[in-house]
Amino acid sequence: MGVEVCDPRWLAAVPGAELVVALDEVSAHAAAGHRVTVLIDLVPDNVAVLRGLAAEAVGEGARKVRVRPHGVDRVDLVHAAVELGRVAEDDAVEVQFDVTSAALLRADPSAFVRVDPLVVTADGTVVPICAGLEGFALGRLGSWEELLEGWDPEPVRDLCRVALTRALADTGPLVSWYEHLTRTAAEMRSGC
Repeated sequence: MGVEVCDPRWLAAVPGAELVVALDEVSAHAAAGHRVTVLIDLVPDNVAVLRGLAAEAVGEGARKVRVRPHGVDRVDLVHAAVELGRVAEDDAVEVQFDVTSAALLRADPSAFVRVDPLVVTADGTVVPICAGLEGFALGRLGSWEELLEGWDPEPVRDLCRVALTRALADTGPLVSWYEHLTRTAAEMRSGC
C-alpha cells in the first residue's frame, strides 16, 4: 500500500513513504536529501503557467511533479495534460496528473473503489486516498501497524462507489477523480 507524507518528520515512522510538498518547500527538502514530489494545485488562474511552475519545481530539486486539479474545466484539463506530457519529456521527470480518462472509469470501475494510498498529513493524521477525506481518517500516526489493524476501510469503498457513479456522469474525456472524491465526501458529511 502506497503512503504519502506531507512532513518529513513522518518519513521515519513510515519507511518507503513518498514526501509530497508544495512548490515553496521543494528546495529546502531536496537540499536536506529527501526525494521530493511537488504537489501543484491546478486552478483556473494557473493553467497558463503550469509548465513554468513544473519547470521551477524540477529546477528546485523535485524528482516528481504531481498536479491536482480543482475547479478546472474540460478544455483546461486537456491543455494541462498536453503540457504535463511536455514536462515529462523535456525535463525527464516523473509526472502524475490526478485525472483519469472517462473511458477507463467505464472500462474498469473496480480499480477506483480502493482505499490507497494513505496520506499522512502534517499533523500526523492518516487519511485514505487524498487530503479532503479527513472524515474518513484512520486516526493519528503512532504505531503504523496498530493504526491499520483497527481501521475499517469499507466506508471509504462506499465513498468511492458513490463518487464513481457521479464521475461516470461526467461527459468530458478526462475526469478529475480526486475532486469527485473530495466533493462527494464533503456532501456526505454535510448530509449527516
